[in-house]
This record gives sequence, structure tokens and C-alpha cells, in this order.
Amino acid sequence: MADSRSSDGEKERRRSVNCSRGKNEAMKVIFTDPQILDCYICCEPLSVPVYQCENGHISCSSCCSKVHNKCPSCSLAIGYIRCRAIEKVLESIKIPCQNSTYGCKITMNLNQINEHETSCPYEPCSCPISDCSYVDSAEHLGSHFRKRHQDSAKSFLYNSRFTICLNSGDRYRIFQAENDDALFVLSYSFEIFGNAVTLSRIGSPLCEKKFCYDIKAKSQGSVLSLQSVANEIRRWIEDPPFKGSLLIPNEFFGSSSAQTILEIRIWPSR
Repeated sequence: MADSRSSDGEKERRRSVNCSRGKNEAMKVIFTDPQILDCYICCEPLSVPVYQCENGHISCSSCCSKVHNKCPSCSLAIGYIRCRAIEKVLESIKIPCQNSTYGCKITMNLNQINEHETSCPYEPCSCPISDCSYVDSAEHLGSHFRKRHQDSAKSFLYNSRFTICLNSGDRYRIFQAENDDALFVLSYSFEIFGNAVTLSRIGSPLCEKKFCYDIKAKSQGSVLSLQSVANEIRRWIEDPPFKGSLLIPNEFFGSSSAQTILEIRIWPSR
């Protein structure tokens, strides 16, 4: 039954939890199998009230009615006997977020952990330099990049226009804000009908702070422009989605030009 109830990110996870040990004491416990406190029916973490059948199979209250109060493991009645021991265990468990090492200070009950971690703004980000394995919060990642890879990025100031020149074969360019060390990646992909330019910020999509940008491509009196909100990505990938890109037709800069010249401005939206 345990194998069928496994979920991504929890198969090998070992949870360290604080359990009540009297009024003023706590003891540290390690769960080698976090699924032991999952409902036998829906396979989600249990929450109070918890019910059991006469054979001890446990279930959350909402699942009992779904199976018409018949235990799917042994066919005995379920939904009438409370499992007080498991309820007390659940009430005493407080679990730190798995992103605590990256700055998250929240602790929560077992049944809240999955919902929190799918929306935790402290989920770590990866360094955009391909041969660097550094992973940390977006804030610390910016400091790391400034110290280790400063020559690999173009510095800029928010709300100030700057110009870059992309040569034939360039796939991306990294920008770092002088104001707060935030990292942005300009992706340049080659399509059949032209070149697509997309700007993304390396950070959590759940962060409240967003960034706007505009990109202008100028050639012989013609101007192509795009104003949008930067995508939020935790790691840079070589082939970003085409959606939200500025499309520059192949002949926009002339058939003999091997360079793409862009004017860019980035600013915080709030």
C-alpha cells in the first residue's frame, strides 16, 4: 500500500519534527517514511478528525463517506471509531518548510506542508552560468553572481535605457541590476520566420515584486517594440517558450547584417 501512495518529492524525504513531550519539553523525531501518516484512501496527509476501522486502517473523515463507510483495505466499517492516538500525534507535529535553509521560517502541521511548499516563495533558484551548480534563494543567488561571475553579466540601472548588440550565434545575455543584484536573462531564439527575444527574471514566480520591461529594435527608421512583464523562472533553459516574445523578422536589419541591436529598459512594477 505504501508504494501506491508515494508522491513526487516525498519518496525519500526524511522529516525532522518537534513532538510535544510534556508542557515545556519537545523531542526531535525523524520519520523515515512520511507516508505513514497519510490517509489509506486518498493518500493525502491526515487531518483531524481521523477514523479507523476495527483492523486499525485509518482514514480522514471526508473519505469515509466517499467509500460508503466501507474500508477499502479490509471491507469492515469505517467512519464510526475515532483514532485519538493518531489525532494527538498529528496535533503535536510541527514541520519546517523544506526551504528553511533558503530563508523560509514557517513551520506548520503535517497536513499543511504540501500546500505550503507548492506556493513557497523561498524555493531555490539555480545560477544561470551553465557550468556553475550553485543553488540558493534569489536574493543570495544575486550576491553569488556578483562575487563569482560579475564579468558574465551587463550591469544596468532600473528605468534607464541601455543598448546591447547580439552577434550571430548568441543565444542569451545576462543582466544584473545595480540596485538590488536581481538577475535577468534575455533569451534569443532563432525561428523560421525570424528571431524571438524574451526577457525573464531569475526568481520565484510567487514573489509579489514583479518587473516590467520594454525592448526596441531599430533599423533604418523602422522600430519594433514590445512592453511586457518579465517571466519569473527558477532556472534558465536554452529554449524558452515563444509566448511573450518580440519577434524580429529575418530581413529587419538587412540581409547583410550579422548583428541585432536592441534598446532595453527594465523597471519594478510596484
